[in-house]
Parts: sequence; C-alpha cells; structure tokens
Amino acid sequence: MSKIRWCVIGAGGIADRRTIPAILENKESTLVAVMDRVQNVAETVGKKYGVPYFTTEEEMLKKIDCDAVYIGTPVTCHFDQAQTALAFGKHVFVEKPIAFNAKAGAELVQAFKKAGKQLTVGYMMKYHNLHEKAKFLIKNGEIGQVNSVRAQFTCWYPDIPNAWRQKKSLGGGGAIMDLGVHCIELLEYLLDDEIESVKAFYSTRTFSYEVEDGGVIVFKTRSGVLGHIDVNFNIPDLASESKLELYGSKGYIICKGTLGQEETGTLAHLYAPQGDYNAQQSREMSEPCVYQGEKGNLYEKQIDDFCQLIANGKTDYFYADRAVQVQEIVDKIYNEKGE
Repeated sequence: MSKIRWCVIGAGGIADRRTIPAILENKESTLVAVMDRVQNVAETVGKKYGVPYFTTEEEMLKKIDCDAVYIGTPVTCHFDQAQTALAFGKHVFVEKPIAFNAKAGAELVQAFKKAGKQLTVGYMMKYHNLHEKAKFLIKNGEIGQVNSVRAQFTCWYPDIPNAWRQKKSLGGGGAIMDLGVHCIELLEYLLDDEIESVKAFYSTRTFSYEVEDGGVIVFKTRSGVLGHIDVNFNIPDLASESKLELYGSKGYIICKGTLGQEETGTLAHLYAPQGDYNAQQSREMSEPCVYQGEKGNLYEKQIDDFCQLIANGKTDYFYADRAVQVQEIVDKIYNEKGE
C-alpha cells in the first residue's frame, strides 16, 4: 500500500509541537497539507514542513487528495470538523476530548461506524511503557485485588490573553476538561473497568479566567475500586510529582512523572502480601522494584496504531466509545455544578 496521506486541521499548538513530527516519523505516512484559521499560523507551519496551507478545511479537502485528517483545534470545533472530514470520505484522528459533550461525541462515533471510517481520539498516555507495565502487573495479580487508586495531574496555566482553554465557550471547562479526562481514560484502561459513580469539587482560585483552575474528582468503579483524581492549573510544574498510585490487597504500583506528553518517569512496584493482622502496627520499609520510562514518543505510538488499522483495512471503535464514556462522566460533573 502507498503511504497514508495526512491533512492537518488546526496546524498550531499540539499539532506543530507533537503530532506533525510524529506523522513525519511514521514510515507509512506523509504530510500533504495543513490548515489553520489564523492565516499566519497556516503559512508559518505550511512553509516549515514544505506543504500547501489553507485557512478553511473545506478548501483544503477539496483541493488536496488525502486519506486521513488530524484535528488539533479547540474542542468546540471537533464535531463539525470531523463531520466535514467524514463527508469527504476521510479517516479521522481527533484530539481529546472527543467533542464538547457526550451527546455530540456519540453522534460522531455512530457516523464513523456507519461510514466504515476510522475515528481515533488522542488519549496517548496508555502508550507509555510504564503504564503498559502497570496494566501487565495488575492483570497478573502482582498487587492483588486493586482497591484504591489516585492520579495527580497538573500544568501551570496562568492567565493568557485569548487562550481558548480559558474560555468556557471554546474549551467546555478547565482543569477537569483538559487534564481530568486523561486521568479518567487512563485509569479505566489500567483497571479494565468503568467509573460508575462520581462526585467532584472544583473552583477558580488562583487565576481570573472563567473555567476552573483546580478540581478534585472522587469515584467508584463498577467492580468497587475507589478512586481520587486531582487536577490543577494553579500548581507550579516543578511542585507536582505527576503521580499515579494504585494500591491493592498484595502491594502497590506508584508511577512518578508519567502523566504528561513524554515517556519519562519511574514505576515502583512492591509485592507485599500479608497474612495475619499486625496488632502492633509496626511497619518496616520494603524496597520496591523500580522501572524507568523508555523516553519513547507517545505520539508516534498512537499514530503507528492508527496507520496500522488503515493499512490493514480495519476499524476499531473501542477507544472512541470509551472517549464518549469519559465525556459522559465529565458532563455529569459539570451538570452537578461542584463549585
């Protein structure tokens, strides 16, 4: 099969920093055009990669023959732009969250299923080698029955003029919509379980924008795992360990520095089954096994998976459906107004 030809909608930001380089690294892919509604962004990125550039998706898709479209725009644009790409018969890779709300996300997935075109959502953290290691350890009983989990994910995000993530109408929400969705999706992946009950508190405490700059999510999964997610835009990057913790009846898994855009950090695993009750509650420290991040490229890994599906003439909507479920949880959180 010839190379998969990519067009990009939303050429700045994450597309330029992460996804376009990942597409170019993929041996089965080639970049054929970029589009951004901001003229100078479209021109700058187009010239940077030596491809035609446009300011409307319709013009690009009419003039450029491609197989797949990457969408890296504000979430409020995802639904319409994905539908436009589908109308031109393209496979679509859209950044998270899938859509502004779960209803729109579900409609989008159904449209792609009906058309037989692949729809993938950019939740890349499941590709981290240490998260894959954690999933393997859990599946093989290396921490026993998982009973308690916690994720802490932060990003220092001060007031920035015209930042779309700081506007409710464009981003849909703040720290929960931007960071919390990653934690929800990753924990459901690791546990092979779904969040059934959820409660959250959030506020805008440090900055002046209209979306929340911090939130705490408490949940229970269908199997009974209890969990807790902290997400913040108001904690300095160096003051957060970006920690993922999973505690079971026979031990723990603690990942540090793994929640982010790079395959870095460590995983500490302790297998410590216990028999009788320790009435003295005297505890000795045990040394865990420690594993390192591989410093690979998470974005290349997810592009590889997407391209393999297309090259093999297959579709897989499991994670697109999960992206809708994640959005259902977020919708519930915001609808309950947990200030």
